[in-house]
Amino acid sequence: MKMGRNPWEVPEWHALGREASLVRHLIGSGATAIGRANYADKMGEYYTAFFGLSVGLERLSKLILVAHYAIEHNGEMPDGKVIKKFGHKLIDLANEVEKISEKLQLSPNYTRPANDVPQKILECLDSFADARRGRYANFASLDNPNLTANEPINKWWDEVAECILKKHYYGKTAQKRIEGRAEFIDSITSPFTMVIQTNESGHTMRDVESASIRTGQNAIVQKWGRYHSLTIARWLSSVLSELSHIACYQHGIDGFFGLSEYFYSYTVDDSFLKTRKVWPL
Repeated sequence: MKMGRNPWEVPEWHALGREASLVRHLIGSGATAIGRANYADKMGEYYTAFFGLSVGLERLSKLILVAHYAIEHNGEMPDGKVIKKFGHKLIDLANEVEKISEKLQLSPNYTRPANDVPQKILECLDSFADARRGRYANFASLDNPNLTANEPINKWWDEVAECILKKHYYGKTAQKRIEGRAEFIDSITSPFTMVIQTNESGHTMRDVESASIRTGQNAIVQKWGRYHSLTIARWLSSVLSELSHIACYQHGIDGFFGLSEYFYSYTVDDSFLKTRKVWPL
């Protein structure tokens, strides 16, 4: 079935377009920020990343659920109550998207990333979406210091960063290079340099060598944290692309015309995801 109306005259088309534009930039700002965040002068970038990625991936998942609902209900769009029932839990939403993909036998260009790091990222972002454990963890810990362990940056480093470092740092050439350089810098500058920094895990660093090592580790975590976050967005974008095409061209639901175009820049190959530092395009 082909489209029957001019999309410019369809209110749903405008609403979905505004939502897609918002989502595109939320994910982009989050991916950009996680590629910049570090313990020294850009600690706040972690929170920018968590806000952008958690809300952006949630709402991208919900666009998929909306498209599926419309297909299942002969073009009828879900109301606010239905959308509210979709919830805010990222892992549940991701699993629901996977179920829809299997049910409709979709064949998106990119499948759900299956390795450990994307799963850890989803778990951290899912936790961040929980107000007390995530978005308001700093306030919550004022009267309950035991909540510090769930502090979002701490959790990111202990779960996501450590998983990345196990794959790309420990026992690798990078570790030898970074730690050798840190030792050399420390031998030259430590007699006249004072260091006092708190790293992502909440530990105090008081010497040049440990701070230099963490800086080298940061560069690795930034690159791969950004890449793996974007692979999640790429998968969801691929599912939405196929589903919105089905909704528009097979079921005549005009509101989904061209919706996938907002997310084309996320459906690129690995070499691009690993090297591009500023998102969206």
